[in-house]
Amino acid sequence: LPFLQGFLVVPYYALTRFGKWNDILQQPAPSYDSLFTRGIWNYARGAALIGTGRLEEADQELAQLQAIVANQDLAEVPASFSPNSALDILRIAPEVLAGELAARRGDFDRAIAHLERAVRYEDALIYTEPADWHYPVRQSLGAVLLQAGRADEAEVVYWEDLRRNPGNGWSLFGLTQSLRAQEKSDQAAQADKRFRKAWLNADIQLTASRF
Repeated sequence: LPFLQGFLVVPYYALTRFGKWNDILQQPAPSYDSLFTRGIWNYARGAALIGTGRLEEADQELAQLQAIVANQDLAEVPASFSPNSALDILRIAPEVLAGELAARRGDFDRAIAHLERAVRYEDALIYTEPADWHYPVRQSLGAVLLQAGRADEAEVVYWEDLRRNPGNGWSLFGLTQSLRAQEKSDQAAQADKRFRKAWLNADIQLTASRF
């Protein structure tokens, strides 16, 4: 039942979302070995290796993921109950990894280009609940724009994500950062108030809109 694959990768998604890098690197390969599950495993491992500064090893995970995405069989296989194919979903992953790798190396123009492509792929997904991709990629794009000193562009990205995902704390945090960077003090205070309300019961602290 290949449309159940989306459930099998939830642990990888969760660990990636919350930056549990060492936990990810201790995870075995998926017991159900398909192009999709292996691709998400490569994606999670690549994110963890970037997060721990092992960029050359992350390059290897990215290369394996890109090879999987290039496999034509991926387009014929469902990965969830939605009409989105495994390819529709998985093609987001190498763009996110490539973007984060480039950002870590200080190549912000390349990083932003990859993440903008990932956003377009995410926007192209047919709507479903829960979403077939595990987090809003605009939260990575906004974080990298802030790193690149492009706070005004980051602000636009966060406002758009909040339009699509109202009240989410991750983008409210990034929005607050982008407003402060532009010295929009009153707006930043309002955004921070909204963030603190959204994050009231959270048990993690953010330093950016993604780990």
